This record gives sequence, structure tokens and C-alpha cells, in this order.
Amino acid sequence: MEVEMKKYEKFYERLGLKEHPLVAFYSNAEPAQGIMPKGEGHACMFGLLKRARHHGETVYFDESHIGCAGGAYYMGFREMSRPKIEYFLSCGIPGEMEGERYIKTPEIAREFFASMRPRKAPAKYCLFKPMNKLSVTEEPEVIVFFAPPDVLSGLFTLTNYATERQDAVRLPFSSGCGAILTHPLKEAEKKNPQAILGMFDVSARPFVEPNVLTLAMPTKLFLTLLENQDESFLITRSWEIIRKRIGESRKE
Repeated sequence: MEVEMKKYEKFYERLGLKEHPLVAFYSNAEPAQGIMPKGEGHACMFGLLKRARHHGETVYFDESHIGCAGGAYYMGFREMSRPKIEYFLSCGIPGEMEGERYIKTPEIAREFFASMRPRKAPAKYCLFKPMNKLSVTEEPEVIVFFAPPDVLSGLFTLTNYATERQDAVRLPFSSGCGAILTHPLKEAEKKNPQAILGMFDVSARPFVEPNVLTLAMPTKLFLTLLENQDESFLITRSWEIIRKRIGESRKE
């Protein structure tokens, strides 16, 4: 992506991004430097990803270092996130487990998991790192933006503009980790992929800032955005007004 990185630098400034998007990919080579969750205990993926977002570190996972059973499932390291997950996600089981009540019934929850089917992890490690830390030999599969509303408005509009459609951004019910990895990987298999708006997961929201949502997309869709930026609304006065406000918020 060496050539594309030059276009990305222009894109980064035009959007007024406060932080670089994260890239996600799989590899059999363990990073020389990076952090991963401990083998035991619970750690939300998004808590760890703050190290990548704010400190430029590489965050990575494998089958034995997952942080969260749900994350292991959505990254493709496990077949199911936990036993009786359909009850945990819905009404629970009296005297055994409290339900999250995100889905109304266990039956609907089963249908949800039947439709998800995350791709099995194709390599030993799942890595996340900032776009500006990507090496010339690394090929990301997914690009993930963590952004406030003003930046999202630009990303949303540019995604529709670049793809020449009005439904280029999709908002499926999903866990936070499903929205930044599982769904975008599924989109990558399509001829005309959509971007995935996410971070509506109530359980994961405490691990991101109050005004932040995610927009994740396959790399091939992201490259389309880079190719279409020069003639888009990003060169207009209308965007410059928003861009100025974004710039002011970056200083806070």
C-alpha cells in the first residue's frame, strides 16, 4: 500500500482526523513488539485497542490470549463464544445466569448466531495497529475508524459518493468486535461491499469515549474512498466549515 499511503496522508488531513484508523489483519508471524491480553482473566478488546489508537502500539490476539470469549468468537478463534449464549444474550436462566436482554428471546438469538458465522481465523495471530504504523509488506484486510459525529458525517458521505450509491453504509445489530471485524470481513467477499457503522454495543461502550462510534470497511472499499476524494465534497466550502470545527475539537 505504499502508493496508497501518499493518498491516505491527504485524506487524513482533509477529513481532519484526530486519530489514525486502525488496520486489522491476520499473520502467522508474531510481532516483534506489541501487546496482547493475558492468558487468563477478562479484558475487553476495545480497552486494549486504546493502546493502538492513542499510543501507536500493535495489539494482537491468538487462540490462547483472547481477552474475551466473545472477541475470540468474532475473531474466528472459537466456534462459539460461550455455552448457552442464546440465553445470555436474551432473557438469561433463573438461578444460573443473568441475561443481557439485548435480544428478546433465545430463539431469535439462535437465529442471529446462525447468520453470523465468523470466518475461521486464517492465521495464528489477529493484529490491530494504526494505519500510519503499517509496514510496506503488511496487507490489511479491514480499516476501522473511531470517530465523532462530524468526522463520521464526512466518512459516510464520501463512502456513498465513492461507491455511487446511497446505501453504502450499513448498521447491523452486532457486538462491538463483530462490527469492526466480522461484518467487514463478510463485506470483503462481496462484489459491492458496504461499510459497517458500529459501537452501539452497550457492553462495550464503556471502553470508548462517549462521542465515538466506529466505521469499518474492507480495504478495497477504503481504497475507493482514497481514489475519489479529490473531486468530492471534501474540496467544497461546505466541508471546510465542518473541517474547521473538527480542527478546533482536535486541540481540546
